Amino acid sequence: MSIKQNVLSVDLSDKISPSSAKRGFSFYEKLAFLYLLNLIDWLCTEALLLSGRFYEANPLMSGLITGFWSAFIIKAVLPLGMIIICSVIYRLSGGVEGLAADIIIYIGIALYALVNLWHIFNFVLLFFVF
Repeated sequence: MSIKQNVLSVDLSDKISPSSAKRGFSFYEKLAFLYLLNLIDWLCTEALLLSGRFYEANPLMSGLITGFWSAFIIKAVLPLGMIIICSVIYRLSGGVEGLAADIIIYIGIALYALVNLWHIFNFVLLFFVF
């Protein structure tokens, strides 16, 4: 075996390990994905509301969001602050991810994914039916 082949095999073995293959998404990646889904929900809701053919279906949000800045604070700033707080708590706990936190994050991701699928359905209605 030549030296070049030996170096190549060492580099590949360092990059691919069984523990990194099973690792999944990190806590920060899950929080970032949840925040991204939240922002997509906000932007799609604003676009559908501006069409004039849809209304806010969430009774809590329809009373709170009166304009762009209130929507920006409620849908962008406050969730970002909560994510930062969760990240700091996660860091202070030594990076230990609890099962309850994992379940809550996955439930949030699933719910926002369903809401965003509903937005896609409404966009299809908006552009092809109305």
